[in-house]
Amino acid sequence: MKTRNFLTALGVASLVGAALSTVPASAAPPDLQVESVLLSRSSVAVSSLNTVPVTVTVKATYKLGTANQPMYVELNSYESKHTYSTQVFSEPLKLISGTPTDGTWEGKVNVPSTADGRLDVSTVYAGVLNRSLKAKTPDNDPVSGVSLAVTGLHIPKITRKLSVSPVPFGKAYSVTWQVLDSRTNKPYGTRLKVLHPKGDACLEAKGSAGALLTNAAGVIVTQHAPAEADRLNCLLIPGTQAPIDDHIALVPRPGIVAATPDKTSAKVGTTVSVKGNVAGITYGCPVNLQKLSGATAWRTLRSAKLSVTSRYTLPAQVAALGKGTYRVQFPACQNTLAGVSKSFTITGV
Repeated sequence: MKTRNFLTALGVASLVGAALSTVPASAAPPDLQVESVLLSRSSVAVSSLNTVPVTVTVKATYKLGTANQPMYVELNSYESKHTYSTQVFSEPLKLISGTPTDGTWEGKVNVPSTADGRLDVSTVYAGVLNRSLKAKTPDNDPVSGVSLAVTGLHIPKITRKLSVSPVPFGKAYSVTWQVLDSRTNKPYGTRLKVLHPKGDACLEAKGSAGALLTNAAGVIVTQHAPAEADRLNCLLIPGTQAPIDDHIALVPRPGIVAATPDKTSAKVGTTVSVKGNVAGITYGCPVNLQKLSGATAWRTLRSAKLSVTSRYTLPAQVAALGKGTYRVQFPACQNTLAGVSKSFTITGV
């Protein structure tokens, strides 16, 4: 599964287990401690939508271990030759020797072609691997120095074409998705299974339940209600523990800026508050108060960050007698295009 920087922008909790800082000498050791992780192969070649199973063996101690409790391994291709990083999870690893608190677990990881490059073991998880954004992260222990060389051939590529772009607020839209062979830039020539969850479910999909079929050209068209433009839109190629490929993104939105001064005239040397909002999900994005200088040039006077409700307040300093022309400018941010408010005047008296 691809990791995306929009997760942070949306305030969504990361699915990737964060590396633990060094444990102070006075702190108790973590409940899960990994002694070793071994992969049955040092390299694999994987083509198109196939996966290649690789056996993974974990030796660990787990204070909270119980009978029939599995382990899971997470692998990431941060140095992938592909255009994004790929996140892969193993099947449940079963205890093959020792005890649930001190033993050896073994299972397989299904390696996709999208992991082209180097696939690194990053984390071992104990307990249920629940990838829900609302679930508590299970006990985990970071791992380093264990990797698999992956040669990906005919790697899939998912493209997206919107019926209208940017998508207007309050309007329904459709998306034409296509799965192509990135090497030939042509379809695979057969109907393909894909998943089309919505919203946060794009980040939680597992298995192939509810899969849809593309046509022989790898195309599927999805219909969307107006409100879905402010949620994640995605198409996934199903895997076992995580999709083997995905396209997850918000749709582009127009930059619609509202700005209103609380006064249209004020004494020279005082300030006028300019308030407004930017349509859409624009929390944390900048806005700039600008003043017309000459016939066409706009000079930025003040900047601010948009609130959780996408609102702002900017102070306009009245520096001279007579009318001054102002506007609020929004630079392109996240999925919202650049935009400006209607200009307005403030008269210095």
